[in-house]
Parts: sequence; structure tokens; C-alpha cells
Amino acid sequence: MKIMYTYKINNALQELITRLQDAEKGYIKLSSTTTNSSLKKWLEKYASERHSMHQALEGHMVVRGAQPEDKSILLGSLHRLFINVKIDTMHDDFGAIVNEIKRGSKVLISDYQKVLDEVQMSPILATTLESQKLNIEREVNELDKLKLELESK
Repeated sequence: MKIMYTYKINNALQELITRLQDAEKGYIKLSSTTTNSSLKKWLEKYASERHSMHQALEGHMVVRGAQPEDKSILLGSLHRLFINVKIDTMHDDFGAIVNEIKRGSKVLISDYQKVLDEVQMSPILATTLESQKLNIEREVNELDKLKLELESK
């Protein structure tokens, strides 16, 4: 029984870690290609935050005796490819790029909620996940403000 519990937690954490790593890679790629200073600043800030978030979850896995993997998932790779195509074909369409970032963030929020709803875990881990989910929700709100700023220019 305990093995299944630990196994389920570790699998859920690994999925979140992978999604956070994908987001971090995407934000870094975007920040290196954008010429918009506001968007670049936002991307660098949240790439760093995604890095800190997945490191915290990796720490929770190590405490449970598991070794986190550094891998990308197909959906994350496709999402980054889509954003890269947007950058290459619509250099000034920052609104479309911001919409795609926002869509990815909302999927990540949903992933966190699913883990919180379906996986039995310690209160410390649940607090970490809830805090990270709230940070992502805050980011989406900041992204909405950034989109308005970009569209008004």
C-alpha cells in the first residue's frame, strides 16, 4: 500500500516537473528571440520562477527516495514549436504569442489542480503545490496586463 502511495506521488511530481521544465525552456527560447523589452523581462522572470518551482518539486522527490528525470514531453515540445512559428511568421503579433503562453499556463494550473484533487499527499507537499499553483494564477493575471500593454502600443 505505501509503495503505491509513494509511486503515485512521485509520478505526479515528475509530470509537474516535466511541464515546468518545458515552460522554462520555452520562456528562455522566447526571451532570446523577442525584441519587446517588456515581454523579454516577463519571460526571464518567469523562466527563473519555473526553474525554482521544478527544483522545489525535485527536492520533494529526492526526500521520497526517487530520482527526478530531466525530460521533455511531446506536448511541451509542440507548444514551443508553435510559439517559435508564431515568432518567425508574426514578428509583431505579441498578442498571439501572449495568448499561447497564457493557454499553456492555464493547462499547467489544471495539472496542479488535478494532482491536488487526486493524489493523497502530506500537508507540506500539498501546501507547496497549492502555493505554486497560486503563483501561476498570479502570472496569468500579470500576463493579461502585459497583453493589454503590448496591444496599446
